[in-house]
Amino acid sequence: MERHYEMRLTYLAEPIAYNADMPVATSMRELTARERRERGLYDEDFWTWTQEQAAALRARRLEAIDWDNVIEEIETLGRGEKRAWRSHCTNVMAHLLKIEHCPASRDLDHWRKEIVAWQREMHDTLTENPGMKGELSEMLARAWKDGRRDAAEKLVEQASPEDWAAEKRILRSWQLRLPQECPYSLEEIAGYDPFDKESEPQGDLWPAPVARALNEKLGRGYPLRHRQPEREGEHSR
Repeated sequence: MERHYEMRLTYLAEPIAYNADMPVATSMRELTARERRERGLYDEDFWTWTQEQAAALRARRLEAIDWDNVIEEIETLGRGEKRAWRSHCTNVMAHLLKIEHCPASRDLDHWRKEIVAWQREMHDTLTENPGMKGELSEMLARAWKDGRRDAAEKLVEQASPEDWAAEKRILRSWQLRLPQECPYSLEEIAGYDPFDKESEPQGDLWPAPVARALNEKLGRGYPLRHRQPEREGEHSR
């Protein structure tokens, strides 16, 4: 019995390295120090942090990756692409509403040109990020809300209110007059069918009231025609 007890003590006394499964250079103390340094770089010298993280990824040095912040930055990049598309879409919707509801404005042709430019940006963003097409419904809903608000505010400016009270009154009027639900199709907003890989904006796809306002203001000879968007079943998706 005594011999067995002594053997047990000998076994327990054998040293076991707490970092046996880690690289030699990554003790717990060193890990903590590196994490503090990475957090400091991320907050205080973001450019240097990006260069070091890129170098670590390129060299496949996984132990040197600041995982939490790298993951956060990748997610931020994805959200940034969505924000860019939604921002352009918001501007398009606001301009369509302004053209339709303020056809006497001298800015109609300027608004038209801006719409065409934003539609191209929307097309390029979706072409480079086709996975976002699955979230178009949510993105459109948000863009419509923001675009409607922006249009109401700009239409107030067009009225040149005399004072704050008049501005508030006119704003309330436009908020009631503008449609609550988006009256434009996705194709009319984007200027093309985003689900057609061969389609791209041509500058001739407009909602009927918008095309009518532009033609009436810009002249009968202006090369702008209303083209109905293709309906479901007219082409394969």
